[in-house]
Amino acid sequence: MAALAVALAGSAFAAPPESHLLPPDQHSSEKARGLARRYADALRELNTGIYHCLPWLVVPNNSIGFFKPKHLANDARYLSLRVYVEQDASPQFTALEFEGRASAMYSRYVGEMLRRMTRDASILADADVDGFTVIIGWLKRTTQGGQPVHETIAVFADRATAADFLGGRAKIADFAGRTVVLGYDGQQALGPVRLKAWEDNFVSNFQVANYQPAPGVTCH
Repeated sequence: MAALAVALAGSAFAAPPESHLLPPDQHSSEKARGLARRYADALRELNTGIYHCLPWLVVPNNSIGFFKPKHLANDARYLSLRVYVEQDASPQFTALEFEGRASAMYSRYVGEMLRRMTRDASILADADVDGFTVIIGWLKRTTQGGQPVHETIAVFADRATAADFLGGRAKIADFAGRTVVLGYDGQQALGPVRLKAWEDNFVSNFQVANYQPAPGVTCH
């Protein structure tokens, strides 16, 4: 899948909300605050690229930053990104079991988001960055009139595992086997998820009908 490049022509484009990023001073350790300051420009570029070039993905407030995974000890800091997929699901997708839906979402988005998160190669090379978290949420099909519920997977890759995948030393199927994947049904934790992953070029090929990026933004 192609990487994203955002070309800026002056300031003739609408900037995405800064609220998508957790401010450096709101990180919970000095290590995390230092990383957030060090890579502030890279995180803004990540936010900008998703906002303009992947408009069907929604980044909630405070969803890009250096967070500590709850299942890890010490002050392990993972560059983290949460997105919600705002698309109508196909009948084939909704007919799958949770593991199947999780596998499809993992295949479609996790590798692509990780590539975007590491466009600044110094992030991947930084020993203070212990790994990466990609959180993908999507609307669960509910009965008519039911309250909307999101299903979610949270994917955790340590830095060495991410480097092997990004460097072409591990295919997406192998990468999936080395990552920790936790599932959620709304607020209910489902625990570790066993899934399969495959190459999926949807993100690089999909175009929203009648959508044009803002003037000065080029996506490719």
